[in-house]
Amino acid sequence: MGATPKSKSMKAIQGTLRADRDFQPKPSTVSRDEFPEPVIKLNERAREFYDLTIDHLNNASVLYPVDAMLLSILAKNIDIMVESANQIHDLDDVVQEFDSGATNITGTFTAFERATKNVLTLSSKLGLSPADREKLMSFANLKSDKVDPYEQLKHAAMG
Repeated sequence: MGATPKSKSMKAIQGTLRADRDFQPKPSTVSRDEFPEPVIKLNERAREFYDLTIDHLNNASVLYPVDAMLLSILAKNIDIMVESANQIHDLDDVVQEFDSGATNITGTFTAFERATKNVLTLSSKLGLSPADREKLMSFANLKSDKVDPYEQLKHAAMG
């Protein structure tokens, strides 16, 4: 097992940070009129979520037109998740019992479970949870008017 990689701040302090390898994607905003339509047919509820997610990611400056595919699939899975969740009221809607006495999970619950898993996976890829959003935003090259005292001291020490 190899050693843990040094952080960028540690490399900067030690003078080993290579600017040519420190690539940061530029923030992206997409005109709402130019953003692609969903790649799959969405009903009204799924389309509403598609549009809300576009606006959310665009406001965070992390939206690109290529995201239309993932957003379409996410919206469809959310619709399936909501629809199946609305059909589950109690344990009888989760477990089916056959005449032979054997039991099985219902198709509705299986659809809910799989759609939920897909929603969580795609949400993570798009940065929709707080932790994932923080990771995505760390790649954005956002400038602040405030000067970081540590950065100022570091640059003064390094010349």
